[in-house]
Amino acid sequence: MASWGLGWNLGNSLDVPENETAWGNPVVDASLLQAIADAGFDVVRVPVTWSLFTGTAPNYTLDAARVARVKEVVGYVLDAGMDAIINLHHDGADNLEGVEWLTLTDANGNVSEAVNSAVQARFSAVWTQLAEQFGAFDDRLSFESMNEIHDGYDAPNPQYYTIINALNQTFVDIVRASGGNNATRKLVVPGYNTNIDYTLAGFVAPTDPTADRLILSVHFYDPWSFAGEASTTTWGSASPGADSWGQESHVVSQFDKLRSTYIEQGLPVIIGEYGATNRTGSETYRRYYMEYVTQAACQRGMVPVYWDNGGTGSGPDNFGLISRSSKQIVFPEILAAMFRGCESTGSLDAIAKP
Repeated sequence: MASWGLGWNLGNSLDVPENETAWGNPVVDASLLQAIADAGFDVVRVPVTWSLFTGTAPNYTLDAARVARVKEVVGYVLDAGMDAIINLHHDGADNLEGVEWLTLTDANGNVSEAVNSAVQARFSAVWTQLAEQFGAFDDRLSFESMNEIHDGYDAPNPQYYTIINALNQTFVDIVRASGGNNATRKLVVPGYNTNIDYTLAGFVAPTDPTADRLILSVHFYDPWSFAGEASTTTWGSASPGADSWGQESHVVSQFDKLRSTYIEQGLPVIIGEYGATNRTGSETYRRYYMEYVTQAACQRGMVPVYWDNGGTGSGPDNFGLISRSSKQIVFPEILAAMFRGCESTGSLDAIAKP
């Protein structure tokens, strides 16, 4: 991980449950990943949803064409000179009908040993196959156990921490036991919902027989009203109409806690997703947010991995920086701010205000 600077997410493509174009993005080709490399990114997270591409119990056999397609896209990333990360993504989506199986509760919302056992069985079967199928890739490919596994957004039932920790341990055990390149491959694990506070409250790092190859992932979209929803149009404590929380001091506080709790204790951290949606008229605030958050993360030794879902319009959930069709950078000033932030050794207070 030491060689990673900034990362980029291939969002809303292979993580789309039905097929990679169902949410509006074109088929991914090699030229897109070359454009990402040319932009300066070091690592690409390739979210993958496997739910509709597995057979029935007990084997849960992975669809061969789906595996081949993911291998092809990983190949595009590696051929472009970047590292790659693959995961289980919307398999654990909260209440995504017909897709979510990596769940914490039964149909009544209760923790159930029967559900936990079924989830563990399928999780084990899927990761056993992925470890075998992708084991020939070298160390430039990392595995990530799962995505934002959660049951709502309130403070979790403490039992959920236990379930997530157990799944992460199962993941590590399966991958390491498969041998070959997987014995030393970098493995990425999240806490509950990849939420920083809930990770700090309940995450227990899995035991890994291979030293120094484990990475913790958290996500950061605070405050969501600005970063994702676009219901707030400004950011920064001195900005008119900014949220009452989630401003500069919050960024510093959250990232300082990650540094002291994990990084300084020997567990590297990536911000596996972060970003700010585009909103016409709020461009300077988006630039300030992205530069500030990126610089705060990089200066604390974390790798920020931008969530790009291909959306380049204005309003909620338009996180795109690079056009999926033309392969051109749509918001060069935002991209420049991110790299400027990650390369800076200066004070956060010196970042230009909106």
